[in-house]
Amino acid sequence: MEAYEIIIRPATLEDMPKIQELYVQTIQDSCKGDYSEMQLAAWISSVVNEDRWRGALSNEFFLVAEDDDKIIAFGGLENGNYLDFMYVHHNYQRIGLAERLLKALENEASRQGAKEITTDASKTSIPFFEKKGFHYVKENKKHVNGLEIINYRMSKGIH
Repeated sequence: MEAYEIIIRPATLEDMPKIQELYVQTIQDSCKGDYSEMQLAAWISSVVNEDRWRGALSNEFFLVAEDDDKIIAFGGLENGNYLDFMYVHHNYQRIGLAERLLKALENEASRQGAKEITTDASKTSIPFFEKKGFHYVKENKKHVNGLEIINYRMSKGIH
């Protein structure tokens, strides 16, 4: 499968169940080497926050990638300059899909006048973001269900 063959389109509220399912799968499959089982469970628990998901899909520039009517990746740009979501199904990683999705989100940020894009990257995703020109800003310590989960603020200038 080539990344350029995959359809990327705006997300709709009807996509929410499939997006949430992919969110859970990706965390479980791709992040298990960087976080404990309890941390993964705490992270995944946010999937039940329906208002958060509806808000993201309604108010953000939110894209999904599809292959055979299956959502295999998604990304959201909040406030024109913050990469809120970026998840790719583990079977579709390392084929250029995340790069295509990121480029589409960066183009939208640029269209909206942003000079910089930021994200809070998981330990797992740092190598990808570094390869794409992001740099470390600071460590974030989030507390979810009594557990500390660390991610990293990263930033990149855009044109």
